[in-house]
Amino acid sequence: MQTFERALVALDRGPIGALYRVGVGFLIVPAWSYVIGRPESGWSLIAFFVGVLLALRVIPAVLRKVLPFGTAVRTIWADRRQMAKRFDSYQWQKLFWIGIGMALHALQSRQHFPAALALAATCLVAGAFGVLVWRYRVTRRQAREVS
Repeated sequence: MQTFERALVALDRGPIGALYRVGVGFLIVPAWSYVIGRPESGWSLIAFFVGVLLALRVIPAVLRKVLPFGTAVRTIWADRRQMAKRFDSYQWQKLFWIGIGMALHALQSRQHFPAALALAATCLVAGAFGVLVWRYRVTRRQAREVS
């Protein structure tokens, strides 16, 4: 695997993946404010948020089809996609880090859009639940492999 490919694989795992998602969460509200102009509707934030989540799935899928990645990288990504299809908690835990980023932005900017705070809280709660379920499943799977 080339260095670039290793970096791309790392974006979806461990501390680098968490920091990446915190960064995405941190930028959601400022990007929404920039695109919308003067934010007045919380519903537009939710639509923008869903659009960001969709883009986080679609853009990598397009890049996987268009760019020539090695077999090892494609195999890792295929395994992760398969795991995401089998276990919702694998995907839901990503919301936790996005929620942390949104909460950090709210603390740093002192702009308290009620919709942004509610969305950050929802991401944190749903994501924390996903983390707990995912950790339970991983621990249970590891225990089965040992026995």
